[in-house]
Amino acid sequence: MCVDPRTTPVAERATVHLAPLPGTNVALMNALLHEIVRNDWVDHGYVAANTVGYDELQRRVAEFPPERAAAICGIEATDIRTAARLLGTAERLLSTVLQGFYQSHQATAASVQVNNIHLVRGMLGRPGCGVLQMNGQPTAENTRECGADGDLSGFRNWANDSHIADLAQLWNLEPQQIPHYAPPTHAMQMFRFAQEGSLKMLWITATNPAVSLPELRRIRDILTQARLFVVVEDIFLTETAELADVVLPAAAWGEKTGTFTNADRTVHLSEKAVEPPGSARSDLDIFLDYARRMDFRDKDDQPLPAWTDAESAFEAWKKCSAGRPCDYTGLSYDKLRGGSSIQWPCNADNPSGTERLYVDGKFWAHPDYCEAYGKDLITGAPLEPTEYRAMNPYGKAIIKAAEYVPAHETPSNDYPFALITGRTVYHFHTRTKTARAPQLQRAAPEVWVEISRADAVRLGIEDGDHTQVCTPRGTITCPVRISAIRDGVVFVPFHYGYWDAPDPRNHHRAGNELTLTDWDPVSKQPIFKTAAARVLPSASPKPYPREA
Repeated sequence: MCVDPRTTPVAERATVHLAPLPGTNVALMNALLHEIVRNDWVDHGYVAANTVGYDELQRRVAEFPPERAAAICGIEATDIRTAARLLGTAERLLSTVLQGFYQSHQATAASVQVNNIHLVRGMLGRPGCGVLQMNGQPTAENTRECGADGDLSGFRNWANDSHIADLAQLWNLEPQQIPHYAPPTHAMQMFRFAQEGSLKMLWITATNPAVSLPELRRIRDILTQARLFVVVEDIFLTETAELADVVLPAAAWGEKTGTFTNADRTVHLSEKAVEPPGSARSDLDIFLDYARRMDFRDKDDQPLPAWTDAESAFEAWKKCSAGRPCDYTGLSYDKLRGGSSIQWPCNADNPSGTERLYVDGKFWAHPDYCEAYGKDLITGAPLEPTEYRAMNPYGKAIIKAAEYVPAHETPSNDYPFALITGRTVYHFHTRTKTARAPQLQRAAPEVWVEISRADAVRLGIEDGDHTQVCTPRGTITCPVRISAIRDGVVFVPFHYGYWDAPDPRNHHRAGNELTLTDWDPVSKQPIFKTAAARVLPSASPKPYPREA
């Protein structure tokens, strides 16, 4: 089963392909759960023993028969029932979730409903069953484990005083030196603070917000403020680096040593193969140099952090991870060199790693242990510890129901299309590496807009025609590709920035010129897949090659 407004290769091979309107994923998921509950495709023993929240879910999804969801999503009720039967009667069930949910309206609420399907069906912790809430790249898993996304290291809970005390002892600091008086400040909020002038320095590492964040005109305005000091640490002179006050040249993956972890928790060791060019240094060396120059100290006046290279940093991380879900204490560089494919938790109890989680129906959800107490799926307001403890005193898996609310920006007479942005297989992120690979660049050299045949006929547009795609925030110019995307939806890949453009000052190429400044209230991910747009024919200055 595939859920995607576009007819991708996966959708073409799916038993059932559902193509909902962007921004309606929660309505669709509630309808699928409605059918699973109504037909009693529920493992009641598993639910009773291992979960809380089923009764609330039952009440919520009762409001979403397939006919209601079909009207919201613009799909057939019979297709919803067919898909629900497939999910509800499967003997094994594996789900993968990625940016189509994460970067759309009600992102967390929709993703949680995928978890709910597995919980009510008891499809976790056994062969062929599980949920892969996927990351865009392996290092995204590491940032979550280590706390580099603003949360606390080792999946610790910033609202749990004992977790703060544990980290303070580990790092030899006073607890008040570890910020935990409010939820972590996310990237979109940081840019808002910078826009308002209350944040006066940004250090941007290994990302390119001048192409990858929404509403790029606003992002450029923020980054070029005289009152904001911008440091960029990257391997290429990206669009963001061009706007920086200081650029720190960084080493690429083959020029440094370190570990990375896949979405299935498999830890790999990546060894340095060549020296970095020129004055480039690894991120670790840059951060340690900065720490020494700032003379950061622990409470015994010793250098902070205490480690000096990649392996000593890994040993420190092992201590930090001890006893937490991502326990690395049984790993070492030597052990990883022997195979480099070991899944955490790897510790004294699991010296060879752990192939499968939740085998015994146990979850990392006890109030004294959990990473977070949860948030309201509509407002993002965090639950109080006492609320969580009352709801889930024994640490079971939480079945969290979600209310559907319409997207903030929907198609209108002036902007009749729903715009989604995304990726092509030939490029990664903002093309800083892939566009320098001649074969990949030749395969997908330019941005395009994908539109359905019926919409193209209505607009008098033919395949390859030059067009303008407009939203209330900006306009890009690109050729049309007529495809099997659903009617009323257009797709633009977001990769294409300006570092290799004939005129980098002509900002009519990047997909994120069009997207809106909005984010999911829980995950804080920007919303790239729910915007209103129009498509206008335009005189084409040259023919555009198709993607290979």
